[in-house]
Amino acid sequence: MSGLTNIIEIINLKTAEKEKDILSEAEEHKQEKLKEARAKAKSITASITSKAEIEANAEVSRYEASAKLKSKYKLLEAKEALIEEVMSKTRKHLEELVKKEAYGATLESLIVDAAAPLEESELEIVVPKGHASNIDLKAVEAAVNKKSGQKTKLSIAKENLRATGGAVVRNKDLTRWVDNTFEARLERYGDKIRDTISSILFGTEEKKE
Repeated sequence: MSGLTNIIEIINLKTAEKEKDILSEAEEHKQEKLKEARAKAKSITASITSKAEIEANAEVSRYEASAKLKSKYKLLEAKEALIEEVMSKTRKHLEELVKKEAYGATLESLIVDAAAPLEESELEIVVPKGHASNIDLKAVEAAVNKKSGQKTKLSIAKENLRATGGAVVRNKDLTRWVDNTFEARLERYGDKIRDTISSILFGTEEKKE
């Protein structure tokens, strides 16, 4: 039995040694994997931290850009409101002008400016109801003749305009005309008027921006 016992002891010894080697190898493998895991975790943490920082900075930048854009829109809205207020006062001023004595000279000037470029021998003047009394027809004819360089006969049309003030001047067959009513001129020169108002109100301020 001693031989068999020796063989069993040898097997047990070899088994123990092999087990020790396996356990040692397993421990090394475990430590290596732990090291890799820690390194990976550190890398992930750094990546997450970096991404979080980038996202946080991006969020701040987006907020700043949004705040600046909103501020710009608010400023533009405020400026637009001021320009519109001046335009509204201009319209009101024109409404008041037609009630004043100075309106006659303004109306005649608008008629001359409309009639001269048409270069017709006969022209009709169409004005709002009650405004014809402000026109010295002979004086206007003389001014048109002088400006156009040819003789032009003017007459007041029977119908009236629906306008605040000013006039439409047209030829007899109604194929050519110039609309010099207050409304038409405000529309025609609206952009230029608004630019002028903006320049007066914000010219110095906009140069600083």
